This record gives sequence, structure tokens and C-alpha cells, in this order.
Amino acid sequence: MKGGNSMTETIEPLAKFHAKLNVEGRITIPSPTRELLGLNQNDYVEVIVRKIEVDHANQKIYVLKQAYLISRIGVNGTLFLPKDLQREMTLQPKELVEVLLVGLHRFDELLSPKGKLLLTKSQSIGKWAFIEPNQPLPREPYISYYSYVFI
Repeated sequence: MKGGNSMTETIEPLAKFHAKLNVEGRITIPSPTRELLGLNQNDYVEVIVRKIEVDHANQKIYVLKQAYLISRIGVNGTLFLPKDLQREMTLQPKELVEVLLVGLHRFDELLSPKGKLLLTKSQSIGKWAFIEPNQPLPREPYISYYSYVFI
């Protein structure tokens, strides 16, 4: 209760959800969770990913393995789980994992304006792009360029 006389603070995850690993090694933060926390593409989150087993007969959930990960939020709230993490945790596509979102870092808070522009540009073209023979080199006003001088 906000503003009450007696308040107790506890440290808890910002969110806890279950996600299915897709064939590309991605999981998705649910849309309501992203909306509630104001998470956007390119923000970074700290998560604990748990491999779990559910025993319905005894009403128990066993945590078999867990890993801490910092990941950038991709398109539609996706998080990439590195191949070595998937291998170490023996995760398979379509397997359900439990995710505890324990920290968040907004893209806008992490970089200078120039850095934001550069990262946005690099993400829009990918790692590289073909340049046709007569096409001018891309030039941006916020990037310093050197010129070759032939003597």
C-alpha cells in the first residue's frame, strides 16, 4: 500500500513467466509484461532462465538447472538464448522454460546520442550490406570520416 504507515520492502523479480523455446533459440517476453514495465526493442534485461520439470501428481515444480543471462530485447519482445547455454541446460526447441526477469536497462540510458544512431543504423542494415559499383558510400553527419589524399 503506497503511502501507508507500515510498509515492508521485499526484493522480488520484476516478472515471472513461462516461455517456449523456438527453433532459433529464442523465447518471448509476454506482451502484457513488456507493456507493464515499458520494455522496448533494444532494451536489455537481466533474466534467470530455469529448466523445470512439473510433477502434476504431487503438485511440485522441480528446478533442474538455472542460468543468469543479460540479453537484448529483439523484435516482438524476443530474447536469444546462446547455443552454449542451450547445450549446457539441455534445452530443446518447443521446451517450456521458466523465466524470472530480475533487472532492466533502457536503451536510451545506455548510450550517447551518437552511439544510439550508430547502433540503430547497424541493426537496420544487419552486419553488412552490398554496395553497387556506382553507389556512393553511406555518409552520416554524426560520424567522423577521413579522406584519402593522393599526392
